Amino acid sequence: RPNTRTCKFKMADMMANIAMASSVARKSTSLFSPSQRLIEASSQVGYHDQPGQETKSRQRPRTPLENTYKMSPDRKFEVKPVQNLINEVLKQQLEEEKYNPKSSRQMTKTLSTIITNRVKALNFERYKIVTIVTVGEIENQGVRVASRCVMDQATDNYASGSYKNSSLFGVATVYAFYYE
Repeated sequence: RPNTRTCKFKMADMMANIAMASSVARKSTSLFSPSQRLIEASSQVGYHDQPGQETKSRQRPRTPLENTYKMSPDRKFEVKPVQNLINEVLKQQLEEEKYNPKSSRQMTKTLSTIITNRVKALNFERYKIVTIVTVGEIENQGVRVASRCVMDQATDNYASGSYKNSSLFGVATVYAFYYE
């Protein structure tokens, strides 16, 4: 004889799967229309990140690392190449864009992913890369983008870049924190 408690859990799981399948079936189109240029990045942003969608916790697999007891990096984080990279990505991606408040959230996440992936491709070993992107509309106002963090001056650093066209502005900051 089946346990009623087990049946309730199975029924709840089935209902959740049906609800998820119906929400995927009626999913709206991407915030970036297919007519826009293709962005070359392995994006970590999906339809779950659109406004109105429920987010579920996604866990990344842990990478096993062994202690090296290295207190300083072999190669320090270089600001100038990263700064050039940031300016290049912002210019390429925002050059012909018009500000749209609905798509700016997705745009910042995508820009952040692109910049992070390209900085990681520069192979700054044992550095945690954190990228923050702000996109806003240009009206007759002034904007100041600021941030704070605690850093080790000997190993940690940051690079920042910005871009502006007639409709919007974009500011990106990349922080590099050394893993000891």
